[in-house]
Amino acid sequence: MYRAFDLRLEEIPEPEPGPGTMLVRVKACGVCPVDIRVFNGEDVWVSLPAAGVSGHEIAGVVEKVGEGVFTHKPGDRVAGSLHKPCGLCKYCLTESDNLCSNSGLYKPPVFGFAEYVLAYPDKMPVFGESLSFEEAAFTEPLAACVNAVEKCGIKPGDWVAVVGVGQIGLMHVQLAKLKGARVVAIDLLDERLRLAEKLGADYAVNSSDKNAVEQCRLLTKDDGFDKVITSVGGDDAIRFGLSLLAKKGIMNIFASTHPKTEISIDPNTIHYKEIIITGTYGGTKKDFKTALTLIQQGVVKVKPLITHRLPLERIVEGFQLHSQRKSIKVIITP
Repeated sequence: MYRAFDLRLEEIPEPEPGPGTMLVRVKACGVCPVDIRVFNGEDVWVSLPAAGVSGHEIAGVVEKVGEGVFTHKPGDRVAGSLHKPCGLCKYCLTESDNLCSNSGLYKPPVFGFAEYVLAYPDKMPVFGESLSFEEAAFTEPLAACVNAVEKCGIKPGDWVAVVGVGQIGLMHVQLAKLKGARVVAIDLLDERLRLAEKLGADYAVNSSDKNAVEQCRLLTKDDGFDKVITSVGGDDAIRFGLSLLAKKGIMNIFASTHPKTEISIDPNTIHYKEIIITGTYGGTKKDFKTALTLIQQGVVKVKPLITHRLPLERIVEGFQLHSQRKSIKVIITP
């Protein structure tokens, strides 16, 4: 990718693994909203031109390993992220390596929408042949969801609202149900709400309904929700989530908001109700292992989320499908 909307399919030299890295042949790479923003020029966090755009939801096969790689070997099926935490900063040393202060030092030379990538073993756990590459490609986004659900402290009997049930929200619904919560899925699209119910949501509410907040609160007998996760960006989603919170409730702002925005809140709401507003970003190495295990065991079902499978040469079509909300999950297969 050279600049916004300027994406070309080209041949480049196959990268060679150096010390601590491995060459992975990509079998599947999921399309994420982050990729759409890079393509549109809305949030270009990669240095352009960039090979592989910004693909980061990877599943593939190890082809070669560099010096010092002992945990992986050629032929291993792996899935996860191309980024590596430094292992030395205060966040890495306190099991918050998703917030590594030095992660920018280990950006991959080629991102995931490519035939071959260089990867670090740290966040690329190995999986067995019983799992498809398409399903394994969900490891990275599910790890982020695992992090969010754990940080929220969801427990049996909690009322949990998931605002936005696209690919991320549908995984949050399943994780919250695993914790024993009563889950309400909230979205603008009825077909997504129906899928959320099939995947375990106890109730579904269309947020376009003028009485949506009242419907949600009636479910909890007007007590409000113990936990709210906003799985879609934007100030409207955040305000909607805040309106649902019970006393001592926790709201997790999972999705980032683009363009940047500000919201106002009466501090007395926080003070008198003792609510907590927090956020989570990405997943730790531990979360990646947990996510892959949940997918392998079929505990979190990701196959129903895949609506489109496209070859690399049709990647722009995949981006368009996502942008137009005509898909839930697009998987690119180089």
